[in-house]
Amino acid sequence: MKTTAPLFFIASATVVFGHHGQDFLVTLDTATPHPWQLFSTSGFDYSKQGSEEEISLLQGFTLGLPGGFTAGASYRIGDEGSGQWASESITPTLQWNGAKLEWGEHSSLSLGFALGWEIPTRGTSSNHSHGGDLALQDCSSLIGIPALYQACLLANEERLNHSHDEDGHSHDGIHRHGESHGFLRLIAELELGERDKIASNLIAVFPEDGDPAFGYALAYRHRFNELFSAGLEATGDFDSNGEHLLYLTSTFYPNDSFSITLGTATGLTPDSADLSVQSLLTWRF
Repeated sequence: MKTTAPLFFIASATVVFGHHGQDFLVTLDTATPHPWQLFSTSGFDYSKQGSEEEISLLQGFTLGLPGGFTAGASYRIGDEGSGQWASESITPTLQWNGAKLEWGEHSSLSLGFALGWEIPTRGTSSNHSHGGDLALQDCSSLIGIPALYQACLLANEERLNHSHDEDGHSHDGIHRHGESHGFLRLIAELELGERDKIASNLIAVFPEDGDPAFGYALAYRHRFNELFSAGLEATGDFDSNGEHLLYLTSTFYPNDSFSITLGTATGLTPDSADLSVQSLLTWRF
C-alpha cells in the first residue's frame, strides 16, 4: 500500500483513492507493502481445457522490507485432473522496487523485478502419474479411412500439447505450476492520474529439467469509485502458437485493508485453456 491516507476525502471536489496493490491476478505490480507491513493473499483458480479440469488453492504472505525489498512465500495445493488434491508446492519470492518517477499530481512510473522458485513438495512422483491416459492411439488401422485417420492424429497431437507425464503435470512455456522451476519478472507500473493504472511484466521461467521459456503479462485497471474497479489482463508465451489468456477483472474494496479481485479468462489459441476463473482475497495489515 503506497499511502495510509483515508480511502477518500473531498478536496477541491476531487476524490483521491488509496493505492492498495495486489489487485491483479496474473500480473505483478510495484504496490508492495511498506517496510514491516504484511499482506496476506488467498487465491482460487479453476481452468478447463477440453475435457481436462484443474483446480488449485493458494495462500501467500508478503512482508515489506527496507530498501525497496519485499519477501514472500506461498503454498499451493491443486487437483490437476486426477480427482485428488495430489499436487503441492511452496514458492519463496523476493521483489525489489525502484524509486518512483513522478510528474503532475497523480502520475508516476516505477520499475522493479521479482524472482523466486517453485518447490514441489508432493505430486512429482509416479503417484501423480497419468501414465494410462498418456498412451497415444494407434492410428495405423485407420489409414484406409482418411477422416478417421486424421481425427486420430489430431487427438494424439492434442494429448502431446497438454501432457501429463511421470514427472507430474507438465506444460510448455511459462505455465509451469506444480513443476520445480525458477522465475524472473521485470516489472513496470504506470499510474495515469487518480483512476488508471497499467502494469506489465516480462517473464522468464527456468525449469529444473528443460529449456528456459519467456512470456509476458499485461494489466489495465480503472478505478470507478472508492469501492470498485475493473480492468483487463493478458498473459502468454512469446510464441504465437503458445498459451495466451485474456482476463476480464473486477476488484471490490470493502475497506482500506481488504480487497476481493475476481476474473474470468478465455484462451486465444488452441493450446490455451478454454476457460479460467480466478479469485484473489488480499488483507493488508
